[in-house]
Formats: sequence, structure tokens, C-alpha cells
Amino acid sequence: MNAEQILQIVNEKSIELIRFVYTDNDGVIRGYAASADVLKGDLQKGHNFASAMPFFSVLDDLVPASRFGCTGEISGLPDPESFQVIPYTPKTAMVICDFRNKDDHSYSQFCPRSLLKQYLAKLDCEANVAIENEFYLLVKDEQGNYAPFDQSRCFSTSGMNQQQEVAADIVRSLKKQGMTVEKYYPEYGRGQMEIVYSYSHALETADNQIFFRETVKGVAHNHGLIASFMPKPFAGFPGSGAHLHFSLQQNGENIFYDPSDANGLSQTARYFIGGLLEHMPACCAFTASTVNSYKRLLPHCWASAYNCWGIDNREAAIRICPGPKGNEASAFNLEIKPADPACNPYLAVFACLAAGMDGISRRIDPGEPVWTDPYELTPEERHRLNISRLPTTLKEAVDALATDELYRTILGDDFLQEYMQLKRFAWDKYIEHVSDWETALYMEAF
Repeated sequence: MNAEQILQIVNEKSIELIRFVYTDNDGVIRGYAASADVLKGDLQKGHNFASAMPFFSVLDDLVPASRFGCTGEISGLPDPESFQVIPYTPKTAMVICDFRNKDDHSYSQFCPRSLLKQYLAKLDCEANVAIENEFYLLVKDEQGNYAPFDQSRCFSTSGMNQQQEVAADIVRSLKKQGMTVEKYYPEYGRGQMEIVYSYSHALETADNQIFFRETVKGVAHNHGLIASFMPKPFAGFPGSGAHLHFSLQQNGENIFYDPSDANGLSQTARYFIGGLLEHMPACCAFTASTVNSYKRLLPHCWASAYNCWGIDNREAAIRICPGPKGNEASAFNLEIKPADPACNPYLAVFACLAAGMDGISRRIDPGEPVWTDPYELTPEERHRLNISRLPTTLKEAVDALATDELYRTILGDDFLQEYMQLKRFAWDKYIEHVSDWETALYMEAF
């Protein structure tokens, strides 16, 4: 799609406002809305933002040690290919922006979408990615307390009945934006849902994740509900993941699949797994990017707490998904489980893909698959099998990122420094907070 086609659609459908959105490096979707009257100019020149905006935090604040301040500007330039009319808000459309340097509109080194685009352009294969999203539908009372929308059980048809109206509305809205929904069902948590949309090439899938999150929240709002992609919103219920599924294609063939292997796993896929395992502790700083994320990554919860891989092992960080009988060659993929929907999808996809490709280039052997829950193994058995615990806090993940030379090389010192400062800022704010649990436990105990 080009600018002229967009202007024609806007005119034909009487669109009044066009949202120009981007995802900052803390995973928050932000932007501005242009009126149709000035759309032509904004499509050509974009909108100027303060240079600090790519690293504005979820706290709506700047990291004190940031290189950015009150001066300087950066351009948010729309990608016409991402334009969509959004069906859940009347007479409104949306387009995704790249951050560009203001003087010449060259790619900014601080733009996550641009970093992914540039990396993909260098590959000699096509990366296909799918994202499986879990989220909660909530109601909020007058006191500001959140509660699940329903009390349905996992996969229950009673849950489908209660969620039918909003679920069907979400599916219809996604379909109108060109996304094919493959599966929907009530998940483990009360009021929790999972919706799976079809895979695509890596950049389109990351873009679709933005449209998906916005659509779910917009439709939920229209139904008087709140949709939350928070990784662990309730202590007593399961967390919400956004599992990443990867496969690589060359000449139209899935090069992760080898029919001669007992598990269908090609040597290329094994090396890709080896790279993921080597870089997974650092990668978690991108895929599980909030302090809350690590309250989800607990042992024996099917969320992946240990850095290992297995065939259809839902406790492993990397699960091999063989695909249904008769469709093994095209459906075979690798699932990366320590990822949640609060992450920036461009950074998460980039980090995982770069780790796997490093494994291929260096021929990293992943070792043998794990056929049991690693939590049930003894420490000695885990040590013998080279199974390590994934980071248990955001601080641990960022510390691992600080020593991982792969990400320093592909992201650059400036980006990496700003990103680590952003995440350490969140950790410091978290540590300063005194929770109700701490007050109840300690106030009169000492």
C-alpha cells in the first residue's frame, strides 16, 4: 500500500482520525492521532517527537542517567504497508511508525522496529514467527479493585458461553484487519483467554502483535471490560505468556524439519536451539522485560523456569512442536516459552532470532532433549544435563545481558546502555516499593 491508496481509503470510508503509533523500548504502545485533513503531509513527513521518546519508561518518566533530555527531536515516519482501518473505533485508522533521524530520515539506532527490519534484510533465509497470546478480561469496582470477568475453568465450554460475545467480537475485528485467528479458548486462569493468530514473516508478526493488543483492549473497552496483558496480574492464578514460535525457510522449504530424524529435527534446528540456550539468560531481558514477568516464570507451572529444551516439553524454555500428522513438514517449529505480551515484540523477535542464528553460524550443540520436568530432577542431575535456572528477576536478566557480547555487537553500545539503564530503573523503583504483603508480615513481627 502507498500514500495515495491510503488517502483514497480514508476518503471512501470517511475516516476522521488516523493513529500514528510506535512501541517504545519499554513495550508501551504510544503515538498521536492526525486528522484526515492533514493526513497527506503526515504520511510524507511523519511527526517529530522528543529524542527521548523511544526510551520513555512505563512510569512515564525518563531514566535519570539517560543520555536524552529536554533537547533534540526524532521523526516518527509511518510505514504505509502497516496501515489498517480499525473496526472497534468508528471512523478511525492506524499506521505503525519507524523512528528516523530527523535530518535525513535515515534509520535511528534507537528504533526497535528498524533494528529488526535491518537484521532481517541481511538473512539468507526467511524467518516465520507466530505469537500465542494469553490475557485476562477484568472488571474494576468502585474502589479500584480488579477481578476476573468470569470464573470459568480451563478449556471449559461454560467459559466459552460467558466469553462468547466479546471473544467473537475480537475475532471479527482481527479478521477485518487481515489477521486469521486459528484458535480461541478459556485458559487456566479465571477470566483468562488465549487467542492464536496465524504465523507470518517476522516483521509482519511483530506488527500484528501491536494490532492484536490494541484490538483486544479496544474491543474489551467497548464491552465495559478491561483487557490486561500484564504477565502475572494475580498471585493465585497463572500468568499470561506470549509464546514465540519460530521456523526458517529456504526455497520454500522448512529447514528446521528433517524427516529422517526420529523427532523431525534438522541439524540446522539443533544449532538454532544451541544458540538460544547459550543466550537465553540475556534474551530474557527482552522477552520477559518487566519486574512482574519473573513472578510468572516459576518451576512446575508450565511457564518454563529452566534453560533446557525438549520435545513437546511444556516445562522447557524451548519446546519442539512437531506439528500434526500429515502436516509435519510445514508446521514443524520451535516454541520459546519465557516470553510474555508486555514485551516489545520487535525486540523479542530480534533477540531470539539473533541468538538462534548465532547458534547456526557457530554450530552450537544444544545437547540432549529433556524428557521430564526439570524441577523434579535433583540438582546433581540438572548439573549433569547442563540445565540451569533461568533468571529469577529482571535484575538477573539485565546482568546477563550486560555480559553477552552478541547483543552488544548487534545492538550497539549506545542502544544497549540505554536499554539496560531503562530496565535497571524499573528494578530500582520496584525495590523501593513496600508491598502490603511485607507490611502484614513484618510490621509487628519485629
